[in-house]
Amino acid sequence: MKPIPTKALKQVLHYFHFFNHALSAEEILRYIAVPASLEAIKEGLHLLEIEGFVYQNQGWFALDLASLELRVKHERLNKRRLKLARRVGRFIALFPFVRGVYLSGSLSKSGVQSKDDDLDFFILTASNRVWTAKFFLIAFKKIVLLNSEKYFCINLLMDENHLSLTKRNRYTATEVVSLVLLKNTEGLERFLHANDWVKAYFPNVELPEASAVRQASTTLLERFLNGFLGEAFEQWCKERFTIHMRTHTDLEEGYFEAEAHSSAYFPQSVEQRLMKHIESFENE
Repeated sequence: MKPIPTKALKQVLHYFHFFNHALSAEEILRYIAVPASLEAIKEGLHLLEIEGFVYQNQGWFALDLASLELRVKHERLNKRRLKLARRVGRFIALFPFVRGVYLSGSLSKSGVQSKDDDLDFFILTASNRVWTAKFFLIAFKKIVLLNSEKYFCINLLMDENHLSLTKRNRYTATEVVSLVLLKNTEGLERFLHANDWVKAYFPNVELPEASAVRQASTTLLERFLNGFLGEAFEQWCKERFTIHMRTHTDLEEGYFEAEAHSSAYFPQSVEQRLMKHIESFENE
C-alpha cells in the first residue's frame, strides 16, 4: 500500500478548517488531490493522529478539537435539514422551466452548524429559459417567503444544454463533486460529465458517463408562457437581473455571472477569503 503524502492529507483538512468542519476518511478520500485508497487514507490519518497533527473523534478528523465537537454536535441537525431540503427541492421542481434541482453549499457537505443556515440550490432549466425560470423562483421567494433566504437560496442556474462551468478552481470543483441529487439524475450525470476537469483536483472521484438527453415534456403552463412571453421576456429578465446583481455584488468578495445560458449570484461569497486561506497553507 503506497503511503499518502502527509501534505496532501493536511491540505484537505486545512481547506475544511476554514469552515470549522471535520471530515470522515471517506470524505477525505473524495477531496484529496492525489490518487489514493481508503485504506491508505486511514493509515495516513492514524500516523498523523499519533504525531499530534490531527485529532479524531467518532470517525471524524480535523486539525482542531473545536471542529470535531461541531461535527458531532450538529450531525442530527444536518440530517433534519437534509430532509427539509428534499421537500423544498421537490417543490422547486414544480416551477415552470425547472428541469433539475440539486443541493449545494454547506448542507451538501453536512456542514450546517445552525438551524438558520441557508438552503442553497443549483438549478438546471429548460433550454434558453434560465432567466424566465429565475423570474418565477425569485418572485415566489419575494412575495410568498418575504424574500427569506433560509429555505430558498437559488445561487446558480444553468441551461440543461450548456453545462460547462467557466470558473474552474479548487473551490468550484469542491462544490461540483459535493452536489446532492434532489431531482433529475440524468441532468446531474451530464453536468458532472461536462465538468470532468474536476478530476484534476480530485482524482478519486468517479464521474458517471453522460446520459443521453431526454426531452422533457413541456407542461401546458410552459407552452402558454412560451407563446405569451417567449424570447422577449427571457431577455427582459436577463437585463433586469443583471442590473440588480451588478448593483448588489461586492466585487472585493462577491461574484456574479449573467450569461445567456447561466446565472450565478454570490454577492458576498467566501471564495476569495477561502482561496487566500488555501494559499497560506501552500506557502508554509
